[in-house]
Amino acid sequence: MGKKWDVFVSHASEDKDSLVRPLAAALTSIGVSVWYDEFSLSPGDSISRSIDKGIGGSRYGLVVLSPAFIGKSWPEYELRGLVSREIAEDALIIPVWHGVTVDEVRSFSAPLSDKLAVVTDGKEAIDVALQILKVVRPDLYNAHPRVELVRRASGEAMAELQGEIEDLRERLEPFECSTCGAPLSHTAMITHEYGDDIIRTFVCGYEEGGRRPCPSDPTFPVFEDYKLEFEHLVGEPHFKWRCLAYPQTSMAKRLGMFGGFGRTEEEAKRKALDDYKRAAKPWRS
Repeated sequence: MGKKWDVFVSHASEDKDSLVRPLAAALTSIGVSVWYDEFSLSPGDSISRSIDKGIGGSRYGLVVLSPAFIGKSWPEYELRGLVSREIAEDALIIPVWHGVTVDEVRSFSAPLSDKLAVVTDGKEAIDVALQILKVVRPDLYNAHPRVELVRRASGEAMAELQGEIEDLRERLEPFECSTCGAPLSHTAMITHEYGDDIIRTFVCGYEEGGRRPCPSDPTFPVFEDYKLEFEHLVGEPHFKWRCLAYPQTSMAKRLGMFGGFGRTEEEAKRKALDDYKRAAKPWRS
């Protein structure tokens, strides 16, 4: 309980390509949280401190015993940390024998040779991953048939899901703003001398056909693209001034600002700016 990772993987770098990398990827694809250096270390991290953190934050220690592992100091450092945790917290070490014999393991570590191990001889990384899954995450192992677990471990399920997402995205494309993805708000039919046009308006304010830009469009007009003129209103009981915003660029003309009213010129200008800010507010803000 309270551990960040299900499994810490202790291994020699020489075994990455033949087993460890595909094994860590398969476990992760199934749903196991794995501390593995290529997944968990970032440039600038203290290696020893990160390893200690991974060991302390993992429920199980996966030790890939191989000829390369037995002859290296870093894996031995990791192993000592895992053994200390196993003694102090009753955590479990899962040995994975990768190209080693009983005698080789016994001469390296008698306690490890006495543990039931996962032997990789003649097995693919996915098969090894499923054996480990049964121990470290029995909930996942029992929740799905083996064929489904194999699909997930191989990445096939993720590839299919990605394909479905892409297909759905293509189907939804006509109903989303091409710039920000805002959903379709409504459609309207515009009748003119050449026929009828269907104009689609999206929640962000974007209108097709060059009628109104999306606020997330990099070319969306800025407030300075409008020339402000003030009109003194006579006979108005509430507002004395009107601020008119005249577009100075082609994109500003597409937005078509209304302007603002106020009791003073400054208030009318502020209302016009508020009107612009409402129009320029991105949909996802």
